[in-house]
Amino acid sequence: MLLSFVICPLKILWDSLRIIHTNKLLFCFILCFTTLPLSFLTFTLAISTHHLRTRVYHLEAVARVVSTRVEALHIWHESRDDAVSLFRTRALFTLLSFPLSLVAAVSAIHAAAHGKAISPRGANWKRPAVTVLFVYFLLMAFAPVPRVLAAATLGSPVWIRVLARVIGSGGEVYLLSVVGLGIVVSVTEDRAGWEAIRVGWGLIRGGRVCGWVLSGLFVLVSGVINRKVEAILQNQNSEIGVWDKTLFMCLYALVVVFSYVVTTVFYCDSRKRHDNNNLKEPQDHEIEDCDADSASEL
Repeated sequence: MLLSFVICPLKILWDSLRIIHTNKLLFCFILCFTTLPLSFLTFTLAISTHHLRTRVYHLEAVARVVSTRVEALHIWHESRDDAVSLFRTRALFTLLSFPLSLVAAVSAIHAAAHGKAISPRGANWKRPAVTVLFVYFLLMAFAPVPRVLAAATLGSPVWIRVLARVIGSGGEVYLLSVVGLGIVVSVTEDRAGWEAIRVGWGLIRGGRVCGWVLSGLFVLVSGVINRKVEAILQNQNSEIGVWDKTLFMCLYALVVVFSYVVTTVFYCDSRKRHDNNNLKEPQDHEIEDCDADSASEL
């Protein structure tokens, strides 16, 4: 258990740092031209929509406590209009960020797996694009599950509510580790969509705890960054300094690149373990067959 929780994740992280150190210029290029612009778009969206998100939350809270139904309906309509505007803004940013995120993922994964830059013409962009879209819709479908569990246990004892929160959050982190492997599979192997996710699900066997810890680590780091940005926006009335914005953008871009490298190293380790297990199984069957033949001869 100690091996899964501590030693295996530390080994994966150390190997990832060695790969980045060996190919510093390549990963700096990927950082500057893919993940930094992606991080800029992400923080621009968060900053530009902060006031609108706060207004939607405020209107929803007011609508629940007003005394008359007419007032509540009016406030709900106003909140819905703001929510639609927020959704359209996010959809526009998603269209802009999807190509960048795809190029960042494919470039970083290929560099970590092969130690060289990917050829734009020789790369198959269709498989990763299909897999990334599939992962996006899969995560969107799973996103309400933790909230549903929390709402279902609202009047229950504290330990049940805590258990439901742990199950929901833990399941989400585990799903992130599986789909991360699926994206790497779509880049390194001839698979796409559900098939890539299914292969990732099979590869994580024997390393579930290690994958869960690594995925949870990046969720924790990105969550801390988001909370810091939200706190600054709350304190400064939706305005954030240039230095703070630059610092968080660079930090988030580094986390994205490092997460791709770590996931690729974890994939290589899982693939090696999976192939070794497949080699051992036929040998075991051959030994059993030899024993059966010897027994029949006797």
